[in-house]
Amino acid sequence: MRARLMLLLLLGSSAAVAAEQPGPYLYDLMKQEAYLTAWKTMLGPDLVPDWVKSYADTLDGPPTPSITVPVNGDKYTLGFTCKAQDCGGNQLYVLFAPQARQAWGLLITGESHRWLGHPEPPIQQAILSRVE
Repeated sequence: MRARLMLLLLLGSSAAVAAEQPGPYLYDLMKQEAYLTAWKTMLGPDLVPDWVKSYADTLDGPPTPSITVPVNGDKYTLGFTCKAQDCGGNQLYVLFAPQARQAWGLLITGESHRWLGHPEPPIQQAILSRVE
């Protein structure tokens, strides 16, 4: 299932996604102050694995382009990363609001998942629409 999730993000889950132009890589977004701030706010005081905490500093993860995901008529940016050398059970999907005003994440660890940044149902659905 985890391999399927990554494959769907990489290849897209519909013809519309396949027609989209790939966006910037998550590691490039992290070099922009607004995205870095949204990332740090999303993580907040939550207990997350070390690889997630350090990603913004190390940028150690697969080079996967982001994609545009519509939410309530606006274009959001969905990025992906995973733990280096252990991607199968350690994945993070991050959805950024326009202009990186806010970020939310779905952390998948083994068979469990956890939401970061307290996303409302439309945000959760937008992320899940590209994961499932």
